[in-house]
Amino acid sequence: MQAFPKILGRHYFAIFVLASATLSYQILITRFFSVMLYYHFAFAAISLAMLGLTRGAMAVYDNPDRYAPERVGVEFAHHASWFAITGAGTMIAFLCVPLVIPEKYVLTALAIAAIGFVRPFTESGVCITLLLTRLPYGGGWLYASDLAGAALGCLGIIFVLLVIDPVSATLGIGALAAGAGWTVVRGSGDARSLRLSGAVALTLAAATVAHVGLYVSGKGHLGVFWAKGEQQLGTLFERWNTYSRVRVTALGEGAPFGWGFARAPETKIDQNYLDIDADAATVITRHEGDLGKLSYLKDDVINAAYLVQPPADVAVVGVGGGRDILSGLFFGAKNIRGIEINPAIFEALTDRFGDYSGHLDRQPGVSLVNAEARSYINHSSDRYDLVQISLIDTWAATAAGGLTLTENRLYTVEAWGDFYRALKPGGLLSVSRWYDPNGHRGEFYRLVAIAASALQRNGVPAAELPDHVIALNVGQIVTVITRPDAFTKAQWQDARARLQAQGFKILLGPDVSFDTVTSTLMSGKADAAFFASLPENISPSTDDNPFFFYTARFGDLVAKPLSTLSNNNAAISMTLVLIMIALCACVYYIIGPFVRLARRMPLSVLTPPVAYFCAIGMGFMLIEISQMQRLMVFLGHPVYGLGVVLFTVLLFSGIGSTTVGANSPRTGAVIARVVALLTTLVAAGLLTPLLTTWARSETTDMRILLSILLLAPPAFCMGMMFPLGLSTWRRHSELLPFFWSANGITSMFASVLGMALSIEFGIARTYALGAGFYIVCVLMIVVSRQASRMGAPAAMPLDEVAAPLIQATQLEWMADINSGKSPGSTKPARSDEAVK
Repeated sequence: MQAFPKILGRHYFAIFVLASATLSYQILITRFFSVMLYYHFAFAAISLAMLGLTRGAMAVYDNPDRYAPERVGVEFAHHASWFAITGAGTMIAFLCVPLVIPEKYVLTALAIAAIGFVRPFTESGVCITLLLTRLPYGGGWLYASDLAGAALGCLGIIFVLLVIDPVSATLGIGALAAGAGWTVVRGSGDARSLRLSGAVALTLAAATVAHVGLYVSGKGHLGVFWAKGEQQLGTLFERWNTYSRVRVTALGEGAPFGWGFARAPETKIDQNYLDIDADAATVITRHEGDLGKLSYLKDDVINAAYLVQPPADVAVVGVGGGRDILSGLFFGAKNIRGIEINPAIFEALTDRFGDYSGHLDRQPGVSLVNAEARSYINHSSDRYDLVQISLIDTWAATAAGGLTLTENRLYTVEAWGDFYRALKPGGLLSVSRWYDPNGHRGEFYRLVAIAASALQRNGVPAAELPDHVIALNVGQIVTVITRPDAFTKAQWQDARARLQAQGFKILLGPDVSFDTVTSTLMSGKADAAFFASLPENISPSTDDNPFFFYTARFGDLVAKPLSTLSNNNAAISMTLVLIMIALCACVYYIIGPFVRLARRMPLSVLTPPVAYFCAIGMGFMLIEISQMQRLMVFLGHPVYGLGVVLFTVLLFSGIGSTTVGANSPRTGAVIARVVALLTTLVAAGLLTPLLTTWARSETTDMRILLSILLLAPPAFCMGMMFPLGLSTWRRHSELLPFFWSANGITSMFASVLGMALSIEFGIARTYALGAGFYIVCVLMIVVSRQASRMGAPAAMPLDEVAAPLIQATQLEWMADINSGKSPGSTKPARSDEAVK
């Protein structure tokens, strides 16, 4: 009989490093997918990660001889090295494959490259499963190291991408992973594994240093050579961070760039093209102080608010290349506050191309701030005559967006209420969006719906709503201008004359109606039945359901999935596809093995642990996603959704797991933990909307502290549940990899299901569903303990049926499993017994 190896300090270190590398690599994939494909493909990043981790767990489950306890060190080192090799190799292939194949095969190549990303996570999954299930169970400390490493990975990659490019980061992550394998196998006597790990770690470390040097020096290096069907040539500037890749190229001298010109510009001007994730774009205009060269700006419908009434104090939300700042200067605004969330855009505009753009940040009356607009306005005492939001959508998946889908909380009822509070008496809110009268009215209708709801919340009677809203159109752009104070007849008539003289089409006004839909919206009589009767979902988006861009319904996609692939609704189709794929994965990795096991053992023994670990996967992910969605804007920056929310949840979950010991928990201890979990989940669910409203004007530091205090208690309690399950069912040692894989694949399913549920039913209900899965966990513990007390048939150990099952499926299993139990006994085997 062989003895189990001991848990050493190197095992804690190794799982910490590998978990950190795994989550960092997943975030990097999110960024690559968003840039090179489209932002909604980035939703698949977490699915690929979870699928790979599950495959790794099942590999350990299916090959007990190869992954026997005494081979943990050797196999960990082997797979950690292959995680590093395949991770770097797949990334390089993803960058280069489209350059070396005929164009008609590009999509196929990208699909193969995307599937290839599953391989590194499979290698990582084997490593993590080995340490969690093949070493003697010693409580929740190993699991805590796993979660703490993941927490550091999500936080560390934020700072790494501020310094180096993602290719260098990928190489460095591989070096760390291989190094972790080297520490585990060191001293084992296996020279071959030791040499492999050392060689991979040193090679990738050297490649990282060399590539960072090339990147910093600006010389040729690996990067995005092809994105969204176009070669990335002529790059003047490139900067990555966790939620965008900003790139600048030269447009040269020509017709001014614009979206909704009522008249074709006759002048020529020198401009540079700035894009975000190779998609959403704006321009940096050469400005030498001559405002007369900017006369074309008065013909752009996004600037229509300046014709309605001249503003003195203006807030521009989304500075971009500075075009709206130039508009404010041209129309004579005295004070212009530009609010830009992306530091990379700030760097391009004010530093790298500062001389080119005329240093807009130094112009008299202009001040630029790097902040999230709602957060900044809520804690600022400044008041404005005009708040302008022009076509703000990056079409970029944030690193957190890989988990939460892309939403924009500038377009919610609560957001407009925040902007209204920032207006002076008579001030205007101007919002411009995309519009096509024949095929894309959804965003226009939703803007009107938001305006009607926000104005009513602001105290405007339903009968007076038309006196507060103006909508104007040119080409593919619609601008909706709202004012908390009603337009007088004289004000409207003067404004109407100026707007019509400029060539803008008036869709809505105090005496202008567009169609029956907008008339119903502006009457204040639009109810749930009215919105349900429309072909698109145009109900006003709220902070609980902030998905402004998505007007398609999931039910409609099932009936005719190709009907809404245009515009942002393509993301809904992608989410539906991912749900179907995740369901198939659940059937393959959970239902299939479960059915085979059920043929040979009582369901009363098999069902509780499988349901328990599945419920943990669903509950943890749904809670995590919903809290990230709710707190992202409250914290004031999308990166905080990753750096504060995810980090806090993972870290305190890890701390909570350390409180679970190696021995089977007593009934009283289980009850105490369960009560604490459910209490903290309910408290956090109720307090989150109250806290985000009450503290929205607090400083950033205070909002971060309050968020941590809100998240830490439920995260601490959620972290106890996985090791609690391991200690409860630890006698089923050979099936622990299967339980771990079930947890992983249901987490994958929950990650995409959570996005769909938030869109269809709201974030609060998604959170409530996540809490409900933890109630399922409680019920499974109760059922399992009752079955154990009843004895005999229900107590047959899973280990005794594992061998014949795997023989039936032509897999190699252990020749015999010594459970240490007499027939019909529920007494567990001694913890120091070994496998024959």
